[in-house]
Amino acid sequence: HDVQNWDASRLNPSLDEIRGRIMPMLYPESTWKKQFPEFVAQPWVAGLAILYVVDEADAYWYIRNDLIEPWGVSVEEIHQIAIDNLNEYFETNPMELMLTGEPESAQLLLPERPDAYNSARLLSESFHLSLQEILGREFAVGVPNRDFFVAVSLDSDKVIEQVRAKITEDYDRMDHPLSKRLLLVSSDGVSEFLGRNQ
Repeated sequence: HDVQNWDASRLNPSLDEIRGRIMPMLYPESTWKKQFPEFVAQPWVAGLAILYVVDEADAYWYIRNDLIEPWGVSVEEIHQIAIDNLNEYFETNPMELMLTGEPESAQLLLPERPDAYNSARLLSESFHLSLQEILGREFAVGVPNRDFFVAVSLDSDKVIEQVRAKITEDYDRMDHPLSKRLLLVSSDGVSEFLGRNQ
């Protein structure tokens, strides 16, 4: 879909026109800084950044820094709108999760279907809570690419290492790669997973 052919009003909309369609999108921080510094973003964890897109029926486009000022909002306000919309999106399009593994050894949780917002779902605290009910208070997550993640309970170092190896492999061959690093979700939020006793 060629965004280049859109007219100026569509690329410079008012905030009210698009408020309901602003979504967060995870992105490698280095790629954002090198290639797209004009896009609104904030650094997150483990070499990832959060960018913000406007979801159109058949495409999405990234919000640029030069739009924020005329709108009179801060990045924090855009972030909050995006998270609210993200939560609403998954209420409307529930994510089906696949659970594998043994309750006693280690459990893996992954989305049944790819979705452009699957990895961004990790920005949602309510989503953390629903996963914590299954995987425990702390769990590791891999986000090899935009459309996919794998969450794993911390019961087995061996399984975590297998997941780490698989993420590296997926990162190298998938479209929209995000990160080879593992994340840790805990009651404090999200950080980089450095190992069991970090």
